[in-house]
Amino acid sequence: MIIMRTKIPLIIILVVVITSGCSKHQVIPTSGHSSFSKSFIYEKNSHENLWIRLEKGLKLNKHFNHSELDDKKHWNQDHQKYINKISENSKLYIYHIINELEAYNMPLELALLPAIESSYNPFSYSNQHASGLWQFIPPTAKSLNLKQDSWYDGRRDIITSTKAAIDYLSYLYKRFNGDWLHAIAAYNGGEGTVRRAIKKNRSMNMPTDFWSLDLPIETESYVPRLLILSRIVKNPARYGIELPKLQNKPYFNNVNLDSQINIYKAAEIAEINIDEMIMLNPGYKLGVTHPVSPQNILLPIGKKNSFLRKLEELPKKSWSPIKRYQIKRGDTLSEIAAVYDISLKSLMSLNGLTGHIIQINQEIKIPGTGIDEINEQKEYFHIVTQGDTLWKISKDYRISIKDIIRWNSLNLNLPLKIGMELKLKK
Repeated sequence: MIIMRTKIPLIIILVVVITSGCSKHQVIPTSGHSSFSKSFIYEKNSHENLWIRLEKGLKLNKHFNHSELDDKKHWNQDHQKYINKISENSKLYIYHIINELEAYNMPLELALLPAIESSYNPFSYSNQHASGLWQFIPPTAKSLNLKQDSWYDGRRDIITSTKAAIDYLSYLYKRFNGDWLHAIAAYNGGEGTVRRAIKKNRSMNMPTDFWSLDLPIETESYVPRLLILSRIVKNPARYGIELPKLQNKPYFNNVNLDSQINIYKAAEIAEINIDEMIMLNPGYKLGVTHPVSPQNILLPIGKKNSFLRKLEELPKKSWSPIKRYQIKRGDTLSEIAAVYDISLKSLMSLNGLTGHIIQINQEIKIPGTGIDEINEQKEYFHIVTQGDTLWKISKDYRISIKDIIRWNSLNLNLPLKIGMELKLKK
């Protein structure tokens, strides 16, 4: 898990998966994909089933028979149920992720990291404030140039967070001299943590491969879990698993706009379900695109042209709700802009102002703030990790043990199992 996470809003009943994050990534800027050449290894559409395409791109096979992968402490749960869940959750995003990884000749095992991190739920949020498919904490996200403000969280944006994750993994791969297991461990536990473990082993003339390192418990299970999942994809029949078919074709188009639009309005124009619209555009925290940037949206394949055609027929003022504010004594444009977390330039442009002079009782327009209800917290899930107890979870999320037991019909005589999901509410 990458050291990061965020909060999920939603008006519809969207389940928010809360992952337990232990990943403590170091905050280090990346230099992009310089260590990888852009070359596609496979013919993208040579297989109808995306699982087959993914299986062809697995590169860590030499680790699949390691004895540690058979230790149930790393993953003690129903594998088929888990595979079914991540297959369903990933269908909107995994084609894009695989495309990006293939473009840089990276192991396709990495396309499964969001399964471990967030179960492919972009609204996943951990008690360590990590968020998104790739579970970045705010400092790491900042180092990777992921924008975060009151309107937008790039950690939840499908395209930008995937690019950031690939940048970060590329950086770690280079820093650890081409050792993918070290890089993946560092993605979860932090670069410094892995480096210190390597240094410690060297000082004692011990091996420095991943399996020989003394790492935090979660990181010691993180890499095996990814490898366990990868080898299931490699040979599902061997493990008694059936992989639900995933279509080997893109799910969405990116649509660039030049003005704010309300996500609900966009769903109506595109004639798609609002749940799907939100899951494709989870980065917009207020249910409306950013006043300045970004203002693009993702739409299901086949919807882009009709959406743009209908949008042209609508006046821009109908794209997004506009709040009106009446100037009071002592107000300044810069203070109003700060209160609504928009740039002064945007505020002036929207109101056709060329100077900073405003009058008492003057009415100005504030860029659309979307629908307030979308910010309501609904239902969350916490994925149990090593060391979790009801008392610890209760303390972390500030909810009662009694409620956790009631929401999940728990039997107090049975211990919590690593990987199980606990429903939480706020």
